[in-house]
Amino acid sequence: MKTVLSQTVFAMVNNYTGKHDREIIADFDTNGWPQTGRNKALAVIRKSFSPMIAGDQHLATFVKHGIDDWGDAVYSFVTPAIANYWMRWWDPKEPGKNKAKDAPYYTGEFLDGYQNKITVEAVGNPTEAQKEEGGKLSTRVAGFGVIKYDKPDRTITFECWPRNVDIMDPNQEQYPGWPVTISQFDNFSPKTSFQLPTLELSKEDQIVTVKHSATKEVVFSVRINGKTYQPKVLELGSYSIEIGEGDTPITYFDIQAEKTNRKKLKVKL
Repeated sequence: MKTVLSQTVFAMVNNYTGKHDREIIADFDTNGWPQTGRNKALAVIRKSFSPMIAGDQHLATFVKHGIDDWGDAVYSFVTPAIANYWMRWWDPKEPGKNKAKDAPYYTGEFLDGYQNKITVEAVGNPTEAQKEEGGKLSTRVAGFGVIKYDKPDRTITFECWPRNVDIMDPNQEQYPGWPVTISQFDNFSPKTSFQLPTLELSKEDQIVTVKHSATKEVVFSVRINGKTYQPKVLELGSYSIEIGEGDTPITYFDIQAEKTNRKKLKVKL
């Protein structure tokens, strides 16, 4: 299981900064621009099924990024600042599209200030009470993140805690929207995809690498969970599938992607 660490994530998940009285359109501190570089970076990160963990935004967020479509790239978690004098808010004028039932209005699918596709799942917005409560550094949605990896299950749980709580106390609560648990494989799960044959392997937990036949470009590479796995790709075409690791991987060439693929490949390693 892999994770990408970054100073900040490549999207503008705030539209008020400093004071909640004037909406801003562009915040270059977010690394959401230039969009070409942002999309290129996300396309590379997606190849490894890696979520992103970052900071530097003074606002905790959990987002799924999109390149060509909403949700076709990886998740990101921006942890809250451990000391938070400067505040930001994500407070869109309209509710997000396709948000979960009963989810807050600020979740769902949006275009950020740079027209990047983002699906917002959780935000730690400051409240008026938090602005006035306690010290200006230790409240104001200050806090920290805890990320837990369950390697056998291939899941990742993201926790977002206020600074002045005992996280060992079962009565303490995280910021609204957290914890969030995802599968490792959710970091490459576009809404529209095409299937390669289902792999049935003689050994479990093998590395599977898929490449474009014509360009040899890697589409993705991941250690699967178990002995059965159906690779999914972003477009129709011909692919190669490399299975195994070390000096003797097995490679299948000119494998065709289909919208619905019921073929199977039995692989003896």
